[in-house]
Amino acid sequence: MKTKLTTQPSSLLADGTLVLHVPHSWSELTQDQLRYVLYLLTQDWDEWQIKTYLFCRFAGVKVLNEKKDGWLCEVKTEEGKRLRFFLELWQVREFCEEFNFIFNGKGADNRLDFIGRFKAADVELHDVPFYNYIVCDNYYQNFLQSDQSDDTPIREMAAILYLKEDGSEAGQIDCSGPEVIGVFLWFMWIKYNFSTHFPHLFKPAGGDGEYDATEAMNAQIRALTGGDITKEEIIKKADVWRALTELDAKAREAEELNKRLKKS
Repeated sequence: MKTKLTTQPSSLLADGTLVLHVPHSWSELTQDQLRYVLYLLTQDWDEWQIKTYLFCRFAGVKVLNEKKDGWLCEVKTEEGKRLRFFLELWQVREFCEEFNFIFNGKGADNRLDFIGRFKAADVELHDVPFYNYIVCDNYYQNFLQSDQSDDTPIREMAAILYLKEDGSEAGQIDCSGPEVIGVFLWFMWIKYNFSTHFPHLFKPAGGDGEYDATEAMNAQIRALTGGDITKEEIIKKADVWRALTELDAKAREAEELNKRLKKS
């Protein structure tokens, strides 16, 4: 197995214990490491294979020889010395579990800072207009409802989530396969993060009906404007966190009202 070694060296303790350093979350990944993860996710490999490559790359492990019961490996320590050691297969599997966060279904609380010359919006979407979020959510839901063979909706999201130097939307952006996956995982995490902050608003959808993106968008805008169309443009430009805070409060009030009606 050939991998490019990480820049972070391993540590050899006084008692002879070798400490291998790897990131334990998306947020700990450097931009180069993030790009490598996204590249691996574009390969048609299983989780075990991807985790194995990540372990070798990020721990700085060079595999010299693969045997039936393990690997003969080499690392460069922080003192600059090259150290050889043997890893049994059970140890490899245990180390690879450090990368379970990549496949936990919550997305990535990290994103590529730049795609080409365009800079990413705030990772949590602070200061992003509510309408921009709604449009991205529509693209995201449409992609999930499709057979996902066409990644155009995610590319359209990238053109909204990545900005020009003056802060305006990219409008059009060329994304590589890894960059498309990065945008998708980032927005997946955004949805997860919002669900934890606004639990009354973000609930699992019930039934098997199709997602009506336009109706969902209009419903959220109507809830904030109270049906007053003169407020619509103001709402669309409002900070997404402020808008969702109000919607979550309205959803909580509706839940409390329903509970009181059931008791009466």
